[in-house]
Amino acid sequence: MAFYDEISERLSEQPLHVKLILLLVIVAVISAAYWYFYWSPGRETLERAQRKLASEQKRIKEYEAVADELPAFEKEFGRLEREFELISLKLPKEKEIPALIDSVYSEISGSNLDSIIFAPQGQVAREIYAEIPIQMEVIGGYFNLADFFDRISRLPRIVNVRDLVLSRTDVKGNNVILNAKFNVVTFRLLPRPDTPAVSEKGKGKGKTKSRKKRNTKEEP
Repeated sequence: MAFYDEISERLSEQPLHVKLILLLVIVAVISAAYWYFYWSPGRETLERAQRKLASEQKRIKEYEAVADELPAFEKEFGRLEREFELISLKLPKEKEIPALIDSVYSEISGSNLDSIIFAPQGQVAREIYAEIPIQMEVIGGYFNLADFFDRISRLPRIVNVRDLVLSRTDVKGNNVILNAKFNVVTFRLLPRPDTPAVSEKGKGKGKTKSRKKRNTKEEP
């Protein structure tokens, strides 16, 4: 206590301006210590918390925007799914492929065309479906060829004509005789990955047999 009494006595003897300077020094030291040990770390923590809060608020707004659009997405997904189901009904099943090929072949004679080449090819796998092309070459009148394309377009399954190349061979009256080379392509859905599928080796054998049969039929 003697130490503090001595300091108090000396301070009381100092002039007023010295007392004020000492008071300001004490206040400055206390303020610096408060800033260094409490305010500065707390401010950094507060700033980090504010940044995290802003980030979370932005994420919440993004989620809310997605949630607002979700009914529209679900509606569009349902529409696309219904369209896909309708289209898939027009794609032949694997067991229907031979009958569809026979139907295409029968339309050649139905259109009064002469078949030069009719050669079913191996299937070409895409992402969720496979293409089954048929290489064809026929000779006949322009209107007969148009009739053939109309006939296959009205088959119950989807059939496309690709890579059409025409050349004139003759003219009989008002009818132009054409040589037409093209590919007729149909499609089928591939099985899901977890669904056992028929081996490609077995498929190839069946198609080779059919191809031999048709080429034999068309030999002159």
